[in-house]
Amino acid sequence: MIKLISLDLWDTLITDPGSLEEERDLERAKFIKNVLNLKESDIDTIMKFFRDLVHSFKNPSKENEWAIMPETQLNKLFDILHVRPNRAQFEEILKVYEEEALRKPPALTEEDLPQTLAELKKHFKLALISNTGRVPGRVLQKILKDMGLLCFFDVLTFSDEIRRRKPDPEIFLVTCERACVKPDEAVHVGDSVNIDFIGAENANIRPLLYSPPPKEPKRTPFIRSLKEIKEVVKKLYD
Repeated sequence: MIKLISLDLWDTLITDPGSLEEERDLERAKFIKNVLNLKESDIDTIMKFFRDLVHSFKNPSKENEWAIMPETQLNKLFDILHVRPNRAQFEEILKVYEEEALRKPPALTEEDLPQTLAELKKHFKLALISNTGRVPGRVLQKILKDMGLLCFFDVLTFSDEIRRRKPDPEIFLVTCERACVKPDEAVHVGDSVNIDFIGAENANIRPLLYSPPPKEPKRTPFIRSLKEIKEVVKKLYD
């Protein structure tokens, strides 16, 4: 019997429409340039680093474990720029770096998501498992609260807080332990085959791929809308 539904965050519950992510990064780059009195051309270097950083987020590995924490991301950037901020400058940059998403928040993937989560909450415990990237768990909680989503989750597991990222099975197993359920009593829903689907499988948790149109599902089982979760879970596992 399934007792827990865990959900991915980015591109499953929330998303950055259009060029929003790039807009945030440009604001971060300009702020770093101004605080450290860098050349205008250094903005291009910073923006390239941010593009490479996104690749690291989408392809977690031992080699890019430095990308787990915003602090180590910035240290990597400063090494590339050959600069070393003082403590006050570092803290000032880190705050803006982490909190830019509060100024330019993401959008819901589905407009009726709060209603969907409310319905799921009647039947299952709910957990959130998120690789955090540039935005740490503490900031994501504020965003989720502002969106009216935070109240639905029994467990929140953020990669920057436990120093583990999906697809590492440990982040899934920690979530089950916090929710007081066994792995085979949980279903994980997420949009990434490599990070969510395979990660859940490797933790002996039942995976469910979120593949909204026009995406073509690359794994089975899958859903096209989050509203399908309850029906599909009960059909497959009850």
